[in-house]
Amino acid sequence: MMIKSLSENLLANLIWVVLVATVTAAMKYNDVYGIYDIVVVLAYIALVIIFLWHKNRYQKVTGICKVDPQIAKGLQPVDALKSCKNNFKFLGIAANKFIFASEFEAAVRRCNRTGDSIKFLLSSPENPIIVQMARRAKRGEDDFRNMINSTLKKLKMLTEDHGYNIEVRLYRSTGDSGPPSFRLFFVDNTEVLVSYYLMGEGDGSLMPQLLIKKPVGKSEVNNFYFAFDHYFNSLWAESMPCDFSKIS
Repeated sequence: MMIKSLSENLLANLIWVVLVATVTAAMKYNDVYGIYDIVVVLAYIALVIIFLWHKNRYQKVTGICKVDPQIAKGLQPVDALKSCKNNFKFLGIAANKFIFASEFEAAVRRCNRTGDSIKFLLSSPENPIIVQMARRAKRGEDDFRNMINSTLKKLKMLTEDHGYNIEVRLYRSTGDSGPPSFRLFFVDNTEVLVSYYLMGEGDGSLMPQLLIKKPVGKSEVNNFYFAFDHYFNSLWAESMPCDFSKIS
């Protein structure tokens, strides 16, 4: 799992230490304020428990586990690769940093399954919006196209030379509609990292990000995970399979 309840565990441990220390001090030194201190600590613990209960209930309803104001200061997709055990799928433009991360091939090996492909939904290198993106980012017109092609070459090598079960589909944009609104990284069919694109605004690392967890034992349609999974699957169905024979 990408996210652990580390902060809550630390908080629980802190509460326990404070409680034990207070009770011990009251008993050892027979402090006249000992009982009062214990009551205050217990009241504090009760408030924390109520807060965590509401927080947990909120997470169960929405699926939102974590909010990063900026990807660069939060959980980055390349780091989340380390937690992939069974499967992952990715929606982006070129996925260049993702594909060429040092953790990538190890994640592919762990997640390679005969009946469950690793999926990449990327921009076509011939997508007309790519040139507009490059201009707005004040980059060379072929920069994004070259990045996409280098990603496709790497995925072709992993698929054809190493036999990994990887599927790649390419979407196209028309007019000024731009790329898909979101960058999505699904891990083990249980969690998804969600961020969005703003054309011409750097590499996206300054954009905010959500970590959303799939619900367990309840209807998926009441959860944001369902919405983004549906978004991915709908775009996947509309996009063309990548023809690796044309990638050289």
